[in-house]
Amino acid sequence: MNRRVLLFLLMIAGARMAPAQLVSFGVTGGVPFLDRASNPDESRPYVIGPSIEFRVPAGFALEASALYQRIGGDELFQLLIPPGTSGPGITFFSDRLRGNSWEFPLLVEYYFRPREATWQPFIGTGWAFRVVGLHQAIIETTVDASGVSHPLSFSEDSRADAAVGAVFSAGLRYRAGRVALIPEVRYTRWGSSENLLRKNEAAFLLGVRF
Repeated sequence: MNRRVLLFLLMIAGARMAPAQLVSFGVTGGVPFLDRASNPDESRPYVIGPSIEFRVPAGFALEASALYQRIGGDELFQLLIPPGTSGPGITFFSDRLRGNSWEFPLLVEYYFRPREATWQPFIGTGWAFRVVGLHQAIIETTVDASGVSHPLSFSEDSRADAAVGAVFSAGLRYRAGRVALIPEVRYTRWGSSENLLRKNEAAFLLGVRF
């Protein structure tokens, strides 16, 4: 089992043994506002993952989550080969890049109304840690002067450099019985960008917690 998923399952198990009014757990999902850095962008148009929140005195709370998104992009281009011993030709390149992105935000939130209120607006800030596993597949096809195709393909797996970003959020917590619905807007400014990743990310998220 993935170590990150196991960690969150243990956190959730611990939350169930804690006072219900102090700890809540659930799922957070949403839709990014901004495309990835690649063009065309073929990333999945959603993020999703488990979340847990610890309520502390004076209207503050600590939230931790693990957000997953499948990212991807394709590049197609061609190169004209000058005439040579084998005659002129054209080489076509297809570069297909796919990745699994995991983001781990840790936020401090402040609620503007009492904990018992039905709805509570809040703001939050903190840091996020991101890891991305990548798979790249390249196909090179050369068409010689006689029209015969000569394909060549190869692939490799790699990891993007780990990144840390500053997170800012604002939203509303609405209680409906034992369930809380938490729509929010979240912005992340990453310290670096590469491949399918960009420095600025924004998303609308909806959390469901128990």
